[in-house]
Amino acid sequence: MTDKIKIAIAGYGNVTSTLVKGLEFYKNSVEGLWHPKIGGLTLNDITIVAIFDIDAAKVGKKIGDLHTDYKTSFSEVRIQPGLMLDPAPSHISKNGQIKSATYQEFVKSLAAVKADFLVNVISSGLDKTSEKYSEAALDAGCSFVNATSAKTITDKTRKTYESKGLMILGDDLMSQFGGTAFHRGMIDFMTKRGIKVQKAYQLDVGGNQDTMNTMAEEIRERKRNIKTESIAIESPYSFRSTAGTTEYAEQLGDSRVSYYWMEAKGFLGSTIEMDLALKTSDSTNGCNVIVDVLRAAKTSLVKKDLGRTDIISAYAFKNPTKKMHIRECIKSFEDIFAN
Repeated sequence: MTDKIKIAIAGYGNVTSTLVKGLEFYKNSVEGLWHPKIGGLTLNDITIVAIFDIDAAKVGKKIGDLHTDYKTSFSEVRIQPGLMLDPAPSHISKNGQIKSATYQEFVKSLAAVKADFLVNVISSGLDKTSEKYSEAALDAGCSFVNATSAKTITDKTRKTYESKGLMILGDDLMSQFGGTAFHRGMIDFMTKRGIKVQKAYQLDVGGNQDTMNTMAEEIRERKRNIKTESIAIESPYSFRSTAGTTEYAEQLGDSRVSYYWMEAKGFLGSTIEMDLALKTSDSTNGCNVIVDVLRAAKTSLVKKDLGRTDIISAYAFKNPTKKMHIRECIKSFEDIFAN
């Protein structure tokens, strides 16, 4: 496979900035990569052809203008106006202005760069905008990757994408070793070891813009439900469980601290308790998964095997249409794409 994986990105924040750095860094290294090759593809096979945002302070500038501390192959990529169908995020409404495109203008811009994928990494809570991005990707003739918690994938949208030889993947990115993945892994391990989980909770505190947006009660409740349901699949029985973002702390920056407490029963009903904290970086934790998704999906598109959508989404997202146990989806993904 000689063609580059051409990606357009909706949203220029921490994740996109980290991805830009990563694609440059991994031209000459594999340190820290989960899978150096997926489907025979390395990160050298991924190129950024467009970035879209609605912050007037970013639109019109080149990546090189925003990142003067390092140079990349994408420094000349200019940020174009994206879509906005929701109320403005607080950091823009308070401190800046919106510069957005009409739907027709956006589709024309996206089609012009001939992207293979539109990767949606805008802030949580912009559901109407995420849904419209999924429609625009279809109209522009490119596949869609939804890292946000917005529900963009239904049986209808998937069939529509597949009828055009495209893929739609999502929803809600599950980081490589973030709160949900770790929690799922622990529940799976405990049940496999015959420990009876009684109750558990996971509380997340973060400092980035996405966490701030999640503080809106409706968004927080939806994300809590997604996380809780994602974790519940790892146990063959039900138990009392709560998981979700509980607080925004600006001083954490792009970091996230997850607090876990689990109570279980062992031999003779003996009590087993786990109480710990996990600190990670949101953006770096997510990028390893994003680059895996892009390479696996490109491989599937080239082979015209769109049936792999379920495995890719179960591997990479908290809220896929078909849920799988965490060990099962990793094994299935690696058996197909990494071996």
